[in-house]
Amino acid sequence: MRPGVPAPRAGSPTGSHEGAELFAELSRVVAAAASQERLRSFSLPYPRDAQLALDRMVLYCLGRGRTPPRSVPELLSWCRRTTAGDPLFQVPPDQVSPDATLIHPDGAMPTRTCLELASAGPRGEIEQEALSLMAGLAARCGSPVEYRRCRSFLMGRPLISQADRMHGRGRWNKAVWDRVKGLYGPVPEYLRRGRLLVLCGTCGLPARKDDERAGRSGTWCEKEDCPPGVPLRLVRDPGHTLLLRRSLRIFLVLAGPTERAALAELTRAKVGHEFSSAGLGSYRIRRAGTPDQLMRVYDRQQPVLLASRINESAAGPSAVTLVVVPRRQAGDPAYRTAFARAVDTGPRGRPVLTTPEDLVHDVRARPTATKGTEADHA
Repeated sequence: MRPGVPAPRAGSPTGSHEGAELFAELSRVVAAAASQERLRSFSLPYPRDAQLALDRMVLYCLGRGRTPPRSVPELLSWCRRTTAGDPLFQVPPDQVSPDATLIHPDGAMPTRTCLELASAGPRGEIEQEALSLMAGLAARCGSPVEYRRCRSFLMGRPLISQADRMHGRGRWNKAVWDRVKGLYGPVPEYLRRGRLLVLCGTCGLPARKDDERAGRSGTWCEKEDCPPGVPLRLVRDPGHTLLLRRSLRIFLVLAGPTERAALAELTRAKVGHEFSSAGLGSYRIRRAGTPDQLMRVYDRQQPVLLASRINESAAGPSAVTLVVVPRRQAGDPAYRTAFARAVDTGPRGRPVLTTPEDLVHDVRARPTATKGTEADHA
């Protein structure tokens, strides 16, 4: 699925359009239902929000001459096959990519678009949970050095096996584990396939093979856009395995490769940088004789929701913001255009959408914050 543009940044994430508002409401229902392991086997009594969404959908369909879903399970089935651009929702293409669904057709799990949309606006919860969990971790660590050590552990180990804990062979840091272990839990039943847990061979996150077919055709992983042809990994007896919380897998771990690549480029070019605990992936770039620049690292499917997050985090006069995303996103003209249209221009100019490969060039392209030098790179 090509990335598109979900919701405006203020108030309701989908504006006043009723179909778009309903699509956003359903994203929150799907995200909540999946966290309760109930996407595949909903049973009475239904959660209140799911029942309210069904009632609203029934009225919405009847008002447009469409046959409405008869139950919450049927409503969720619709979310697997009905796209944002379907005549039912008519979400404007400059808000959400028209082919976006809320439930992945192969994985039967919330799509990344669904989780990003469910995090938008004042009712958002998923990314907000990740921020809250990391803030709690920072408080437990007591120092920036320990926090960075724990954060690095989480980004590199979304899955912890019994062997990791018992036979660390000198690499296991018990002090770190004591601080982060509350962020892990048992592998949910909905991610298991019998006595197996399937992992993507590229990103290492949970995956699923549709109807047990081999190969990448008909497969799903939480990253969704990993390259085809990489064999999946099997974890036997996942009851002895711990998995990082979903919100942290999606909003922290997925950006890990991009963050590591960006830091490597800064180090190679001898550009000074300093970790900032603000947000999930923030750094201050410091250069003698020039104003600080703020680097934020993300891996997001939907550029307008990304722009919304940047706008919300820019309170008052702030440093020039460099928004680092993977090449596949920054290299998509539609993604760049959507981001540029949605992001605010602050006191020091518009945030720069860049990649690890282009980061050093963009850092050096803005040597001062003097009026007239803030070129629009977004």
